[in-house]
Amino acid sequence: MEQVFSYIIGLGAAVMMPIIFTILGVCIGIIFGKALKSGLLVGVGFVGLSVVTALLTSSLGDPLKKVTEIYGLSLGIFDMGWPAAASVAYNTSVGAFIIPVCLAVNIVMLLTKTTKTVNIDLWNYWHFAFIGAVVYFATENIWWGFFAAIICYIITLVMADLTCKQFQGYYDKMDGISIPQPFCQGFVPFALVINKALDKIPGFDKLYIDAEGMKKKFGIMGEPLFLGIVVGCGIGMLACKNGQEMVDNILHANLLPVSSRTAPTSTSV
Repeated sequence: MEQVFSYIIGLGAAVMMPIIFTILGVCIGIIFGKALKSGLLVGVGFVGLSVVTALLTSSLGDPLKKVTEIYGLSLGIFDMGWPAAASVAYNTSVGAFIIPVCLAVNIVMLLTKTTKTVNIDLWNYWHFAFIGAVVYFATENIWWGFFAAIICYIITLVMADLTCKQFQGYYDKMDGISIPQPFCQGFVPFALVINKALDKIPGFDKLYIDAEGMKKKFGIMGEPLFLGIVVGCGIGMLACKNGQEMVDNILHANLLPVSSRTAPTSTSV
């Protein structure tokens, strides 16, 4: 069973999510063609996200490495990212059965009316698998691992119900949705406390600092594209030891022709 789930997870979200969404669409009565198109759009979205992430990593990798060398930073902890964490989580004894177990819990909660959320985000079930795997390795008892995963799943569904109105009110044309992911719902208590604290600041409730608000307030300087350029230039400057190295890097980037950086020479015919 572990090998089966390992193979499925190895296909990646770009392959599995279109299949899952197509099947779910057909099951709820959507015609096959429309369900297939929706599933393929989800797959394309995952591919696009992967491309952007890879481009960002490759572009910032070398500058950030130089920053650590220049300022003598000692970074001994490696962030392996969610793909590796998901792979590890699903390749455990808990992860091998986490999808059917959590789906069964979700059905029971729907029947007992203890939740209104149907969690179809099967790919992100790895969060519950990861938590269960940690408890399993700590206690060496698989049942405690499943218990921890199920408790996390139940709490997440309850929190998704409690916060669904806020999400639906914030996102336009997103009625009937909730956010049943632990990495989102885990921040809800902190968000409530911080929100209450910010409400105590006079005039803060009239301050809009989202993307649209930034555009209206600062014009071109509030555009995400402009802000991205500023951040990129800042990282590039930090990766230079001094001003001369920064100028040399700009020249070597072919912003100026190489010939313009050399002294003129005379030739005879």
